[in-house]
Amino acid sequence: LLIEPTETESKQTLDAFADALAEILDLARRDPQRVKGSPWTLPVRRLDDVRAAREPDLAWNG
Repeated sequence: LLIEPTETESKQTLDAFADALAEILDLARRDPQRVKGSPWTLPVRRLDDVRAAREPDLAWNG
């Protein structure tokens, strides 16, 4: 994972981001399936990219 924040990000923002990554790492070590199944709080948990590529739902208004 390569992260390159912009120069305008504050130290507070970067520290909060680092803390969030540390929490995710800790959760991944304790309960890997929960992290693999994330996100849990959105209406759609995980998008099926393969199905979307094989069965595109296209609309054209000419």
